[in-house]
Amino acid sequence: VRINRGGGAFVCGESTALMASLEGKPGEPRAKYIHTVEKGLWSQPTTLNNVETWANVPLIINQGADWYTKIGTPNSKGTKIFSLVGKINNAGLVEVPMGVTLREIIYDIGGGIPDGKKFKAVWTGGPSGGCIPESLLDIIIDFDELGKAGSMMGSGGMIVMDENTCMVDIAFLTFSIKSKG
Repeated sequence: VRINRGGGAFVCGESTALMASLEGKPGEPRAKYIHTVEKGLWSQPTTLNNVETWANVPLIINQGADWYTKIGTPNSKGTKIFSLVGKINNAGLVEVPMGVTLREIIYDIGGGIPDGKKFKAVWTGGPSGGCIPESLLDIIIDFDELGKAGSMMGSGGMIVMDENTCMVDIAFLTFSIKSKG
């Protein structure tokens, strides 16, 4: 097992771009017909998993797969780590079982919106995700439901916006940062 720190470019979150970066090449994705488990890093069989995946391995080994699959929803098992940031009282990393609602994450865990301001939206799923309005705060967190709401789970990012947040400014800032390599 080898652990490397990424270069920070958003595109290097894609596995083949990450491997190219580790090889000292520009962090650009490879053609998808190349299977990295056969020919990956330095043309050797390679598997890449994120830290969140590895963090679940000891739990599953110690408690068993049956125990783990009882957590979550029928289509989204286990837990998910979210980065809760923005206009929120308790920002930080939170781990929740799949199936909790956005409202529970934002208000029960995150402590709600500072200074008594109104909630406007939460951007989930990182740059490829979408903004979920107040009217959908009671949807459950799983892969299917976030997709139906026009967003996604993605990397677990949650940017909470209040009534004074300009969503265009947030999108501009996020995309301008993520587009730089």
